Amino acid sequence: MQTYIFDLDHTVIDSTHRQLTKADGSLDLAHWIENNTPQKIAADKLLPLADTMRQRIAQGREVIICTARVMGEHDYQFLKDHGLFVPVILSRPMGDSSPDWMLKERLLRQYASDTGRSWARFCLSAVMYDDNESVVKMAYLNNIDAYNAIALNKIMAA
Repeated sequence: MQTYIFDLDHTVIDSTHRQLTKADGSLDLAHWIENNTPQKIAADKLLPLADTMRQRIAQGREVIICTARVMGEHDYQFLKDHGLFVPVILSRPMGDSSPDWMLKERLLRQYASDTGRSWARFCLSAVMYDDNESVVKMAYLNNIDAYNAIALNKIMAA
């Protein structure tokens, strides 16, 4: 059974209108939280990979979301409104400031364990779409087929 893992921001959702980066290139988390309002979430746009995600869902494939977002009720509603809601959404716990790659590896390892699969078996059957190079690198190092979402979205939009 193939598992399709989708990130949200810059992968299936364009939320750049809510983001600000610091001089070092990291996300300004305080700005993100301040702009995490129902109105601004509703103004997010979909990226081409959202269609791929919807197709996998429609095909009955195992699709999970693994995001570094702290998810709120309006995030879940956005997913429902756009046909992207899935039963398994792995997200950042409030207060966790782990680097994205570390957070996602931890969340995915726990998910594999919770579903009765060894980490090695899970990785060999997983396909991951993420915009963060450190996450893509983590996936490759664990034998997960991983794709750079930024590059794929550019190709798909052309």
